[in-house]
Amino acid sequence: MFIAVFRETLKRTWRNRKNRLVLVLSLVAIFSYLLIYLPGTEHPTTIDREGLALQLSTEYGTKESRITQGDIAINNFTGINTYSVAKESYESYYPFHSAIDNGDIRLLADLITTPGLSPPKTGGNGGTGSGYGSDMHRVNYELAVMQTDLRAVAELENLTLHLYDQKTAAQQLHLFMKTNGSLILLLITIFVASEILVDDRKHRTLKSGQPFGWQRYILYQSLSLFTILIIAFTALLSLFYLVTGILYGFGTFGLGVSSYAYQDGYRGELVNFSTRSIGSFVGMSIAFLLCLIYLFVRLNAWMSLLFRHDVVVMIIGFLIVGFNRIYGGGTEPVIFGIGAHYFPQNYFEFGQVLSGERNFLTLSTGFTFETGIIVLVISIVVIELLLLVTAKWMDRQKFVREVG
Repeated sequence: MFIAVFRETLKRTWRNRKNRLVLVLSLVAIFSYLLIYLPGTEHPTTIDREGLALQLSTEYGTKESRITQGDIAINNFTGINTYSVAKESYESYYPFHSAIDNGDIRLLADLITTPGLSPPKTGGNGGTGSGYGSDMHRVNYELAVMQTDLRAVAELENLTLHLYDQKTAAQQLHLFMKTNGSLILLLITIFVASEILVDDRKHRTLKSGQPFGWQRYILYQSLSLFTILIIAFTALLSLFYLVTGILYGFGTFGLGVSSYAYQDGYRGELVNFSTRSIGSFVGMSIAFLLCLIYLFVRLNAWMSLLFRHDVVVMIIGFLIVGFNRIYGGGTEPVIFGIGAHYFPQNYFEFGQVLSGERNFLTLSTGFTFETGIIVLVISIVVIELLLLVTAKWMDRQKFVREVG
């Protein structure tokens, strides 16, 4: 019976024009990002070559003019040895200029990750390009993450410019999961699943005579849609990975990426930053995705029984996904006196959890992979109980009769 329900659900999902439009838009978004947007992006630490040349010229001119004038002593008025400062600055900047001219990415990565005088960069804000303004905690966090990631890249043997710019397939997949990837996939899930059960009003006679129980039918349809979504997302992400790999190299899933874990003292201390492999990050992301997609498919099924209207179900689903950002952006350590890590909405953007950013924002240690999985599993159990009760109240005949 499950196969029959799966085939029917697959047929209706594919024939739905809105779903096919989402698929087309997803493909357009992937190729637009990879072929139009990504080629023009640079790493935040990309050096401003014109600014560097101007700085070198200035420091060299200052140094030489002091030698010509015979003035290389400390200025009694300012207490600064202008010649020594200009000479030191010039000698610090010149290796960057040499690395760029010779295309030596290894030397450039080593120089960027070495504490010292920093050359002018195209990213602004010290190379973060963060735009957090006066939020120095976030700026310092972004700087520490960037330095941690760069040090991991610098340790690779076959270092390339695409690895340095974080454009390889493995790095891009990590960035997608870390940033807005989870929200994008959840919004697509809600959009596609909003018609679950409700679409049955178009086939009342057929649905009224199903040879098995109402609750089992709802479960089979949920599992069918869950399977279809997983297959679709796997295909889209595989395409994204394959095209990125062809254009910029596949990279390595063994590359370390920043992972924050608060220990003690000032939360921005480098001791709180470590690395975990991209493979580990992606693997845990998949576990989160499986739980979240199933959770929202079943949540949509429950809301379909309650509201019996796909648009209403879709809008409420969107609001649930966006609730965390609307409420406060996930910076609250407690909600109603309870630790925020016990609430499922804080795991919708699981990239912040796996990278440790959520712990940084809340100055806690509660947001972990294990805690997140447990919270989501408990949420699934709660939704299953609600579905069980609601399906008894809104039986098949009542549901079909009142829809429409």
